[in-house]
Amino acid sequence: MDERLKGLKKAMNNHTFRQVKFTDAHRQKINEQIEQLEDQDVTKFILSLLTQERTGSELTQLLHVRGIKTIINNEGIVYTILHAQEQQGIIESYWTEDDEKYYKLTNKGMKILQKKNVQKSSRDISLKQLFNEVTLNEH
Repeated sequence: MDERLKGLKKAMNNHTFRQVKFTDAHRQKINEQIEQLEDQDVTKFILSLLTQERTGSELTQLLHVRGIKTIINNEGIVYTILHAQEQQGIIESYWTEDDEKYYKLTNKGMKILQKKNVQKSSRDISLKQLFNEVTLNEH
């Protein structure tokens, strides 16, 4: 980790989160929700990236940059998701003369992406409620 980030983490722990106390039950509950959300979010991230035409390779690189852990050492999952979404009519693809395959959202895909964004707002509220269960020390 970069030294600046280590310093920031230390400062956050010493000042910002000093009064926050997580129980083991809270930690477990949060970790379970994060793992469950990561699988669902990969498809949403892919769809959100396909508002512009992209190749599978570009998508994989962008997902790596965003830190999507699900695809690390498992890039094939991107192509599996792309294929499934194409079969459902959510995305479409075409080949170029350079033998590159490009993917983009269909109108159906745009509607689904908008719906997923609404669902994300609801999910964010439930995560907020989960974090609100954390008790503050009375110091």
